[in-house]
Amino acid sequence: MNFKDTWDNKKYQELIKYLESLQDKKYQEFHAKIIDYNNLIGVKTNILKNIAKEISKGDYKSFLEVNTSNLYELVMIEGLIYGFLKIPFQELLDYLNNYLPKIKTWAHVDLTVSNLKLFKKSPKEGFKYAKKLTHTKNTWSKRMGIVILLNYYSHDTYIDNTLEVVTKLKTKDYYVGMAVAWLVSTSYIRYKEKTLIYIVNIQDDFIYNKTLSKIIDSRRISDDEKKFIKSLKRATNKKIGNV
Repeated sequence: MNFKDTWDNKKYQELIKYLESLQDKKYQEFHAKIIDYNNLIGVKTNILKNIAKEISKGDYKSFLEVNTSNLYELVMIEGLIYGFLKIPFQELLDYLNNYLPKIKTWAHVDLTVSNLKLFKKSPKEGFKYAKKLTHTKNTWSKRMGIVILLNYYSHDTYIDNTLEVVTKLKTKDYYVGMAVAWLVSTSYIRYKEKTLIYIVNIQDDFIYNKTLSKIIDSRRISDDEKKFIKSLKRATNKKIGNV
C-alpha cells in the first residue's frame, strides 16, 4: 500500500484488509490478555509504527478524518502518527485532546507517549499540559499525564516538580495508581534520597505500597536496601482495580 496518498473510506477499508493480512494469531491472543482489549487483529507494534511513520509523511490529515474505527491497531496508528509530525506544539496538543476519547487501554497511552518527542522541545508548555491531565477524571487522560511526566520530566530540571504532582494524587483506578508507582519507583533508582522523602509522604496506601514493591523488584538496588524498603510497607487490606 501507498500510505502517503490522500485517504478516503475506500482506501481506509483497504488498510483494514492489509492489516488483517498481517495478523499473527498467537500474538493476538497473547496481546489481548495483556492490554484487556478484544477488538484487535494482532499486528505487532513495530509494523504499526512503520505504517504510522509513512502516513505522517503524506496526507495524514485526511487519514485522521476517516479514522473512526475503534479497532486497536487503527487507534494505535493514529497515536503513533503524532510522534512523527513536525508541527507547532499547540497543534500537537489539540490533536492529543481529540485523541484522548478514543483511548480504551493503557497500551494506547504508553506507546503514544513514548513517541512524542516534541515534548522535549517545549518543556514548559508540555509540563503544564501533563499536570493538567493528571487532574482530569478520565482514567486514560490521567494516565497519559503521568506517563508524559515519566518520559519527559523525570530528569534533573523537573524531577522535584514531577514528584510533587504525582505523589499527591489519590485514585481508585488501578491503571492510574500503577502509573504513579512506575514513575516514583523509577525516580528512586536515580534520585534515592530526594525520592524517598516524597515516598514516605504518599497518602494513598495502594500507590505507596506498589511503589515500594516496584523498587524491591529492581535489580539495581542491593539486598540490604530491599530489606529496608520492605520494612517501610504499610499494613492494609485495601485493593483496587484488578490487583
